[in-house]
Amino acid sequence: MKTCMHVRHQGFSLVELMVAMALGLILVLNVLHPLLASKRGFVLQQHLAEVQENARFVLTRISRDLRQAGMFGCLDLQRLPAATRSQLPADFAEPIIHVSGVLKLLSAVTAHNPVLTAEQRNAAQYNAQWLLASDCLSDLRIASGSDNLAVSPGDVLIPVRQIEYRQAGQKLQARINGAGNFETLIEGVADFDVQFGLATDVSERNVAGAYRNSIAATDAPLIRSVRIALVLTDNPADPGAGFMRTQQYTLVTALRNRLD
Repeated sequence: MKTCMHVRHQGFSLVELMVAMALGLILVLNVLHPLLASKRGFVLQQHLAEVQENARFVLTRISRDLRQAGMFGCLDLQRLPAATRSQLPADFAEPIIHVSGVLKLLSAVTAHNPVLTAEQRNAAQYNAQWLLASDCLSDLRIASGSDNLAVSPGDVLIPVRQIEYRQAGQKLQARINGAGNFETLIEGVADFDVQFGLATDVSERNVAGAYRNSIAATDAPLIRSVRIALVLTDNPADPGAGFMRTQQYTLVTALRNRLD
């Protein structure tokens, strides 16, 4: 006589499976949380590094142009004879202008190639708007754009270019020599503020009173320094909702070494 034995196989109940899945999910979340936090910190550091690099690039460029604004090497325009000075373009009277949110500067460019022979040169060769040739005393010859200027050995060449900076929406833009479209330098700009420190008299070296947001044409000789405040963020439309806090950078640049 044969005896049949039946073996009963018992599995997991639905409740047990749900409990196991919940425990597994908790374990996974505990592992992912520090990883996600680490990734967020890494992305934030990348954003900050990019913002700082943009600020360094722009402020260095603007500071260089501000220091050179109104300076023409060995040529002192105020000491030139009246007849010679009258040859200068009207733009030279105001090397710094801030109108309708556009900061416009006349900035001298160093001419690296000396004049060794009598020849023709023009401002376009130096990416400038005007080319000045002088003996640093009374002789002064000027040509603009691609117009040729006769130069001779011993001449000091001073290329002068016009540079404009403005904030357009969330971008900081620049244009050279007043031609063509503005080109974007950096993005993520929440504010670009320009202020001027003025002296009370042309003979004074110090800034008197608070910095001003606007200047008149007659204030040009009184400008001693310019303060640039740049606010950058990853969400210029709504800085408070950005991934990181807004970053503000301030630069004060003295003009012609007149600031004590």
